[in-house]
Amino acid sequence: MKKIISVLTLVAIIFIGCSKKENPVEPGTNNQGTNPSGQPIPTFAGSNNGVLASISYQQTVSGFNVDLAVAFAKFGENGVDAGNVSVNGATIGKMVNAANTYYIAPSQTNPVFTLDFNGASHNWNVQGGNGVTGFTGSVTSPRAFTVTAPVNNATVSKSSGFNVTWSGGTSSKVMIVLAAQSGGGYFTSSELSDNGSYNINASNLGNFNGPALLQVVKYNYTSKESGGKNYILVSEIVRSINLTVN
Repeated sequence: MKKIISVLTLVAIIFIGCSKKENPVEPGTNNQGTNPSGQPIPTFAGSNNGVLASISYQQTVSGFNVDLAVAFAKFGENGVDAGNVSVNGATIGKMVNAANTYYIAPSQTNPVFTLDFNGASHNWNVQGGNGVTGFTGSVTSPRAFTVTAPVNNATVSKSSGFNVTWSGGTSSKVMIVLAAQSGGGYFTSSELSDNGSYNINASNLGNFNGPALLQVVKYNYTSKESGGKNYILVSEIVRSINLTVN
């Protein structure tokens, strides 16, 4: 049975995510700043003039794990108004903060937002403006997967490290993020192949002690050139596990 959440619940979820500690994984060299999606986005090498991301993640609502979709776009170093932006025909809400513009859905102006993943095409349309030449581009979403180890609420050893496993075997890339709930513990992998296994060594866990969040991210991405500038289109599925590192 599909789980249905109200529009108000969706809006509350996205703005709770925006109010969390600033996400340590930023979308690229020329897109530094707040990532209001609340989910990790890989860093892409080279000079990029914008990022357009579609993200599927799970949120626990009233004891149920519910799959949610977020779309996020930002143009330029600080965020400029690039006109209307949509993905698969759904308009992405435009938000202005201290004269900087970014795009996100769901939002207060666009509270109902759905997007198919599991291999679906995500087709972006950017109207253009303020130095952004209008363009269209497409990226294929990753396929659904599960994290098989560690299990949620497991305790792992910082002295010996631990292995992360997931249902792999696709052509998507994988990023693994481990962030301490308090203190300075933080680790992120480089771009990994989807082979279903990765070991986080003890040498990476020296600053961890206590509760932490493990996130396994499968993603596909492509670049789009428009008006002499390069934009990254990325689609990802995020699975999160709570751990204790002792």
